[in-house]
Amino acid sequence: MDVNDLSKFKHLFIEEATNLLNSMERIILNLEKNPSDVELIQEVFRVMHTIKGVSGMYGYTAISDLTHHIENIFDLIRSGSLKVDKEILDTTLMVVDHLFALLKDEKVEDPSLALKQKELIHWCVQFIKDAKGKIFIKEFVESDSELVTYNVILHTHQSVVDRRINLFYAIKDLAAIGEIKNISPLPVQDDNEERWSIFIVGDFSFDDIEEALMFVYEYCIIRKVADYNIFDEEQSDIVHEELEKEELDYIATSNRPKSTVINKSVGSNTNKVIESIKQNITRISVDSSKLDYLMYLVSELITTSSQLNISSRSNSVATMLPHIQKLDRLSKLFRNNALEIRLIPIGDVVPKFNRLVRDVSNSLGKEIEFVTEGMETELDKSSIDMVTEPLVHMIRNSLDHGIELPEERLAKGKSEKGTIKLKASSSGNDIFIEVSDDGKGLDKDRIIEKALEQGVLDRSEDLSDEQVFNIICKSGFSTNEVVSSLSGRGVGMDVVKQKISEMRGELDICSRPGEGTKFTIKLQQSIAILDTLLVRSGKMKFLLPLSDIEVCSQMLYSNIDKRIKYSTVDFENELTPFVSLRNLFDISEEKPKMAKMVVIRKNNKRLAFFTDEIVGQHQAVIKPMGELVKKHEEISAASVLGNGEIAFLLDTNMINQNVYKKSAL
Repeated sequence: MDVNDLSKFKHLFIEEATNLLNSMERIILNLEKNPSDVELIQEVFRVMHTIKGVSGMYGYTAISDLTHHIENIFDLIRSGSLKVDKEILDTTLMVVDHLFALLKDEKVEDPSLALKQKELIHWCVQFIKDAKGKIFIKEFVESDSELVTYNVILHTHQSVVDRRINLFYAIKDLAAIGEIKNISPLPVQDDNEERWSIFIVGDFSFDDIEEALMFVYEYCIIRKVADYNIFDEEQSDIVHEELEKEELDYIATSNRPKSTVINKSVGSNTNKVIESIKQNITRISVDSSKLDYLMYLVSELITTSSQLNISSRSNSVATMLPHIQKLDRLSKLFRNNALEIRLIPIGDVVPKFNRLVRDVSNSLGKEIEFVTEGMETELDKSSIDMVTEPLVHMIRNSLDHGIELPEERLAKGKSEKGTIKLKASSSGNDIFIEVSDDGKGLDKDRIIEKALEQGVLDRSEDLSDEQVFNIICKSGFSTNEVVSSLSGRGVGMDVVKQKISEMRGELDICSRPGEGTKFTIKLQQSIAILDTLLVRSGKMKFLLPLSDIEVCSQMLYSNIDKRIKYSTVDFENELTPFVSLRNLFDISEEKPKMAKMVVIRKNNKRLAFFTDEIVGQHQAVIKPMGELVKKHEEISAASVLGNGEIAFLLDTNMINQNVYKKSAL
């Protein structure tokens, strides 16, 4: 089997191992809440056992070694020799993080990873020795000769690749019926094939092992070696000697106490959390019914295309029209189906937020409960990738600035434990994500004082609550006196505002002193395809998000010209700020007598756009803009029309902010 073929197998192993490690993080956090839950303990053991059994087969010896030691600890826990405690859980979470890194560095070439590997393994050795007074690996429980030992010779060659068989699942199924004691390569004559010897011990029959290997059975030779566990005493002695040697080497080269393994900085973990979430959503689980519907649409498209080709030969528009209309309907159904396939429940990223809250709250000495609601709400994958960073910063803001220390909460008559809540809901095509806490809330006077001091604010009079709260989203602004690993640099909430604006979303901040703060993000379910209103000014065409539009009307251009210096028009008995697209983009072509007015509402503020013509509704496939229009911040994207022309998507959020900022001066 050549290198390319082996890399295909490794790719499948890495994907499955990533999924298992993601589940491990969730299991450990649940185990922390329920340390006596036997099922959770068994699950940790099974995951580590599975990864250990396969990683060595693919050359990941470092992963195999480390998971072997953690497996030993959890084997002692499940046998009742040890109890779950914080030290074990902290280290296991560190092991999970380390295993993620090892998946990208098979040979452990990074010196820092190699050092961490050594520290973690020696921690495991020392922990077992301290807990039991001597080094041991497993307690072999006597049975009534129920255990058997089998040897499987697995012979793989090109046909395994051609059939796209994932060997990881075969080994995983094998590990489910017994304990894999040894996996080792055997000599081969041809470079395009591989042979592996696998020893497995357990209480199972030949039929069980045959069923576990059903997909690779034709490539296997299965032999019963003994009616007992041949690895019992011999394997214990081998591992005992090996660990004794490792411990002596460690004592000779390092005097670091085991607590050094536990120490780590949580302040630098933000980017790791964000990157981890993005990397872990490289594959999407799709409901089979959605794929079935996709195949149905494909068959309908083929049929309609054939009908259209036949009818086109008659040169009759009347015979072609029904098929063209059906093709149009199919394109919309394809669009909806494609969007549904890309949807991911927000709950898929929650375990990473749980971990963030746990690590940061421990470092701050705070007791915090993280609760969720509406995590079944679905969002487009690209939106999940983009909203991750704002959510991480908002949760960190609540952890550091919002929730008080336990003694402060008790003094205020609150419960010792604070609460951070992540809530998601949908309304039509809009998704609402809330991050709230029951902490001390935002201090308006403090924010204004620091804003004036840092030059972020020129004046303090007549500021609404909304305007004051939005100051915390200014770049470089911070109310912290001391810069720490968590905050004080003013680079958190400004990132939130920026990222949400890039997604054409809205951010709302509500807070009450002593009661807490709530951040609400409003997004569209998908940002790739957008329902818009197509308008024209001169020869240029523009798009306005349909969800922002309140009403359309018209007005004489001569009346608009008279109001240019005021930048407001009378609409429904109130002065509404407006933007003339002709003036905004310096369009000089002859203008019509009447102007079309499109009134939008963004961030609870009205804004009117004046244009020459309302062309109609347009379903826009959004394309990013190049460097040529980068200086035009009023334009966020573009879309190609049916006739090949380009229509520019207006950034209504940015325009709205700029207009109201000017009107406040």
